[in-house]
Amino acid sequence: MTGPADVAICVPCKDEASRVPALVAALAALDPRPGAIFALDDGSSDGTAQLLREAGISTLMHAQNRGLGAGRNTLWRRAERGGFSIVAFLDADVSPPVDYVAQVVAGFEGGHAGLGGQNLDLDPASWVDAWRGRFWPQHLGSERLEDAPMLVGACASYRVEALASVGGFDERHRSHGEDVDIGLRLRAGGHRLRYDPTLIVRHRRVDAPRDLVRSCYLHCREGMRATLRTPGETAPQELVQGMARKAVSAPAAAIVKRRDPREAALGLTACVAGVGGYLVGWARP
Repeated sequence: MTGPADVAICVPCKDEASRVPALVAALAALDPRPGAIFALDDGSSDGTAQLLREAGISTLMHAQNRGLGAGRNTLWRRAERGGFSIVAFLDADVSPPVDYVAQVVAGFEGGHAGLGGQNLDLDPASWVDAWRGRFWPQHLGSERLEDAPMLVGACASYRVEALASVGGFDERHRSHGEDVDIGLRLRAGGHRLRYDPTLIVRHRRVDAPRDLVRSCYLHCREGMRATLRTPGETAPQELVQGMARKAVSAPAAAIVKRRDPREAALGLTACVAGVGGYLVGWARP
């Protein structure tokens, strides 16, 4: 029987000093407590590791930045060595609810290999973040899925034995797409992933327009590469076509519903960047 003591919360970090205080506060409030909390400093240059250690969090180190895929591998393998059966990944820019560990434990009762939920901009700090929450959501919708295609990496938990069975995360995914890739490979290996929309973490990220556009490009490029490496139910052209439709609908909604040309320009630019990312990933898998 799996319990809170079997769960290791793992947080990959790269230059997250400004977000560490809120993260530490949220982790300190967890009730029940997980069996362990591990953080990884992936070659930061802003004192992230020192802040984590001062807060009493067990902190692993990469002397040089190796990327998100490698960081997740270092963390889950540390959990494996510690005898933990479930690794619950959280990004440094999210705050989980107090009962997060209990929700994770309950979510694995059906024998699934992974469990994920929603990463929501509950109180967006700017119009940029509000746009991201509406048109670039980090969730899979409002319906529960017992065989989800992937899990959003910001709040995804996995059975350690399932990760080991597919060799862990693909370290070619340095900043985006590792969650799509691991989901596809787990499913290809006969595992099932559960998506529970009632499992919600608060997204605390604050983006500038340029950062958001770049993120859209990288997300789509790496998502396409993951899709091509492990073909599933989504055809590459469907990804491109879907983003092209969003490049029309997002600016239109900004003009018609909110009469905001600034938001319309951001929506068009971000979605065009997404189309470009898909095409680059398709051409250079």
